[in-house]
Amino acid sequence: MVLGAWVTVVTALMLVVPGALIGRRMLLPWPVAIAAGPPITFAIVSVFTVLYSAIGFEWNIITALLALVVTLLFSWAYAAILARRRFAGLVPAPAPDDDPPLRWRSTAPMVAGIGIGTVIIAITCIRPLIKNTFAGLGNISQVWDSLWHASSLRWIDETGIGSALRMGELMNYDTHGFNYYPNTWHALGAILFPVTGADPVELYNTYSPAVLAITVPFGVASLAYWFARHRFGTSRSAISAGAAGAVSALFPSLPYVEVQLTSVPNAVGVSMAPIAAVLVISCVRDRRRVLAAAAAMSGVTATHPSGLILAGVIIGLWLLFEGLWRPAYGRMRDLGTLAVAGLITVVGIAPVVYGTIKVADTNELPFFDFREEGVGVLTGLGQAAFNGTIPLEDHYPIWGLILLTLLGLGVLAWMRCWAGLAAWIVFVLVTANSVVALGVLSYPLGAIGGYFYNSPHRLTFVVAMFSAAAVGCALGAMAVTVADRIAGRSQTTTRVHRWALPATVAVLMVLIAGAGVLRYPADAQIASKERGGKFIGPDDLAAYQWLADQPDADDVLVLNNLDQGTGWLYPATGVTPMFPFYRANDFSQRQRDLFWGVSQIGADPYIDGIVRDMNVHYVIDSPPSYWEFQNGVPDPENGIQGDPFLALRQNGAPGLTPVFQQGNVTIYRVDEPAAAG
Repeated sequence: MVLGAWVTVVTALMLVVPGALIGRRMLLPWPVAIAAGPPITFAIVSVFTVLYSAIGFEWNIITALLALVVTLLFSWAYAAILARRRFAGLVPAPAPDDDPPLRWRSTAPMVAGIGIGTVIIAITCIRPLIKNTFAGLGNISQVWDSLWHASSLRWIDETGIGSALRMGELMNYDTHGFNYYPNTWHALGAILFPVTGADPVELYNTYSPAVLAITVPFGVASLAYWFARHRFGTSRSAISAGAAGAVSALFPSLPYVEVQLTSVPNAVGVSMAPIAAVLVISCVRDRRRVLAAAAAMSGVTATHPSGLILAGVIIGLWLLFEGLWRPAYGRMRDLGTLAVAGLITVVGIAPVVYGTIKVADTNELPFFDFREEGVGVLTGLGQAAFNGTIPLEDHYPIWGLILLTLLGLGVLAWMRCWAGLAAWIVFVLVTANSVVALGVLSYPLGAIGGYFYNSPHRLTFVVAMFSAAAVGCALGAMAVTVADRIAGRSQTTTRVHRWALPATVAVLMVLIAGAGVLRYPADAQIASKERGGKFIGPDDLAAYQWLADQPDADDVLVLNNLDQGTGWLYPATGVTPMFPFYRANDFSQRQRDLFWGVSQIGADPYIDGIVRDMNVHYVIDSPPSYWEFQNGVPDPENGIQGDPFLALRQNGAPGLTPVFQQGNVTIYRVDEPAAAG
């Protein structure tokens, strides 16, 4: 648990501090700068990893510090330019009474609530691995995306290549075909290796929940603060934000399902989206924030494009319900401010736009279908609204959270936060549409949901963020009301009035922390569910270690069956497999021929030639394969892929000798005639 705690602390510092320093130099108040810290940090990572790869610099902790220094100098220049008189009319400072600054003392409830949420999430996700799974923090997740994430962390650390435009070099060992992947999350994590001392698997298992333990409470608290400002001043809005940050850890999809299903980059991008959206909205009244808002939006998008969609929906609904009706400087001037922020964002996300367009043919997002037969519209709406979609159906309904959510939605209506209510409704409909078709709305809702793969659990994450923020507003309003009643009924004035609100807030935070303890068993089970060794277990780890101990392990290639997930050989040991992931782009013909002709090694001169050319010295076989159609006898005439290693397993190969066997894992060494020709 010490390593998990250390990784969480280092992650928090690496994630928040660089972006907060930049945000502060871009004229954001300290509380706002800290809130915007994570997305701005990711924006720095996104820009400089692409730039470094283009000019031949490696991405590591030293060059990351250089990127921070350069960005600080740029931010200083930005602030200096805006301080000139000639820009006073173009970028005026808001009036002091327009949006009173949040004082440090008033931030205490918000800091406490976010801290409680962070601790609950980190413990709930990390502790079960240590206590209940094989290999502890070195445990292997059985969900296929986790292999990509762990491999990316190791690969960026080893090669110094952090560019999202060069991830094909990892995905396909032979062709290095182009592949874009939004990997700012991986690039930031890779520079934690020398600081934390964790190995790649340990870092993946701890860094994943650690980032979400920061971004989820930050994102929900930002939403709640924006909601509460419709009715309260800054200090009392901070109470709602703190309550929301703490409550976010009680929702099972925030982020325990995402940790279970390893869709962490998506969850990180989406959880930061409200921060960027609220910052963009605020720059209408304070135009000095335009660059910081654009940077935050760029960081969200580079982490995962789905975050841009959520932020866009929030801003669009705010314009529709509030911004156009109560403009700060006039509709056209406000829209102009937003347009400038948007244009700067487009510049910042140019690599994302380029990469997404280039891989569009192989990544058709809009119409993935995860719908369930037999689910009615009302059932689908209920599941979407209250955390009941797959894989949470066994935990649904959680009546406490349902009642609190309904109370929170009522409070939003009382606050006249129509944009927040509308956003909740929109994403409930989008989520429900991913469960059951909603008639004529199915196409437009599916288009929005497509950027979340129309995956119910990813969309439930979005709904739960709005629900948690609404609950925070309700609890904050209740705390303020109770404190006012206590102070109003007291015969004395000064002392009771001074301590009524802090004491009430403290009791509220204790109650939320207690609820976190009660929710721990269920949420811990959700977060650690796919950890049992169904595909990659202790026998596989023993085989990987055996390979790593061989004298030629650093210089040779291991032929593996990508369908079995044996690409875990790479993040676990650093030994190079031919297929480091469950899929790859642009397979070469020789890769295909060797993969399907593994049982002919030593019998077919053509196959032996490929073995020599690619320097293959070992073959590893570890059934079963991940998907059912990848098992059994291949039958391509009837559309059955089957298992190309089945013939090797049953009959052996003339040029291969078994040298390791444990459980269902077998390692073969390539015999000298086949290897030497």
